[in-house]
Amino acid sequence: MKFISFALFVFITNSSISQDIDLTGRWNGNAYYINTQITNTYELEQDGNRLTGFVYTKTGADSSKFKVKGKIINDKVSLLGTEFVYKTGAACLSQIDLLYSKKTNFESLSGRWKGTMSFSTCAPGVSGRIELFKETSNKKITKMPAVAGTKVDIHKDDFEGVELAKALSERKYYALIIAVDNYADESIQDLDNPVNDARNLANVLNTHYTFDQSNIFTLTNPTRSDIIEEFDKLADKVEERDNFLIFYAGHGIWDEKLNQGFWLPSDASLNSKAQWLSNSTLRDYVSGINSKHTLLITDACFSGSIFKERAVFSNSRAILEMYKLPSRKAMTSGALKTVPDKSVFIKYLNKKLQTNQQPLLSAEQLFQSFKVAVINNSPNGQVPQYGPIGQAGDEGGDFIFLKRK
Repeated sequence: MKFISFALFVFITNSSISQDIDLTGRWNGNAYYINTQITNTYELEQDGNRLTGFVYTKTGADSSKFKVKGKIINDKVSLLGTEFVYKTGAACLSQIDLLYSKKTNFESLSGRWKGTMSFSTCAPGVSGRIELFKETSNKKITKMPAVAGTKVDIHKDDFEGVELAKALSERKYYALIIAVDNYADESIQDLDNPVNDARNLANVLNTHYTFDQSNIFTLTNPTRSDIIEEFDKLADKVEERDNFLIFYAGHGIWDEKLNQGFWLPSDASLNSKAQWLSNSTLRDYVSGINSKHTLLITDACFSGSIFKERAVFSNSRAILEMYKLPSRKAMTSGALKTVPDKSVFIKYLNKKLQTNQQPLLSAEQLFQSFKVAVINNSPNGQVPQYGPIGQAGDEGGDFIFLKRK
């Protein structure tokens, strides 16, 4: 998981109850996201209709503490996170809708958390349940008490994130992994790392995400014909409901006269473009393969040339909304410049994919999570790029990685 709730909205069903509520104190409980449980503790101070305090969250190795403030208006208690005191691992701000209940000595808040349209919060497409109870003055309750007659109007598992994860689990994820480090033309310098990098990525996709081994196709030192033939095969395999990832590591080149970028397959020659693979050809295949979402990841010199016809996309979108619209996105190790053979781009890409604990991870979220690390650790200041591939059928959606359970 890592959609940790940082905002509290409590809705009271009885208009007379709001005058009797005293939220001052410690509230313990759990928030949930799909199959993940997050421990929540709220420490609140009420002064008239104003609220201040702190919220603590913990799940596995991830934890956070943040300030909150809010107020009571017309029987509604609203509490919003204002800033982190500390954050370890992934976390995000959210809105939570709860029902207040008091039976005998137990006060409880039960409901759901969800993302909002604010850039700093959890995406609107993610949500989950939450249950809190007030700690009494004479003992600490460690389990939510069963209260006869208490009913919380929450539909179990009826949340966007759960439904999206379920839908994605029924769809195929294909990957075409291409790596070239040995070239027939002696004038083209051989590389040391692309094949190993590509194998590592394929292993990460199969181990940590729902890319079945049978749907991962790896081409090691392929010729131009090998690449074209594989694209043709996948054009017949990949269906409209599927997701398709393409990865290329090897030499890239930019032709100033043609204003065109190229991949260099293993049979490429510097004296002839006959065996070069152009961005325009690649764009045609990306456009023609009828996937729901296609993500191109390239780790090559001048790989950013795929964006020459459009600006880089940087708008934050909700995960659910991202999946509704088809996408044709690219993630590259740099712009129009050379990149080193020992790739910091693939190093941090693989690292983030391996350490991610979110059930649903958009390509844009992935890119933003390691972009700065690449810039700070690149020997030549390379700046990775992310955006839509021009004239390839992108409609504003995004590729969503689904974590294996």
